[in-house]
Amino acid sequence: MKKINLKGMKPSDMVEGVSARFFIRNLPVIVIGIFFAMGYISVRFDCTTAMETVAHLRTRLEITRAETQRERSAYMSATCESSMQQMVDTLHLGLHIQERPPYTLSLHD
Repeated sequence: MKKINLKGMKPSDMVEGVSARFFIRNLPVIVIGIFFAMGYISVRFDCTTAMETVAHLRTRLEITRAETQRERSAYMSATCESSMQQMVDTLHLGLHIQERPPYTLSLHD
């Protein structure tokens, strides 16, 4: 390992204890290192934001699927109810759908 001679250096040649010549000699390596570090940070940020977007979209998809199923169920119920009411009307049975829910009867001993 090469020893660094500090006697011939001026204070202006030193940057935080490391000589300016060190930076000049290793400038390509330093620039490449900074480039790769910034690239890594950028890719990691993009990946993190993409994962957050995917999680948000999955949540929206689940909500949409639940709403679709609920609407489909309501439609099928209304269709079934409508067809039964139409059949009752064609047979002239005089039946209709109650507005209030049915009562529950219980017997007390």
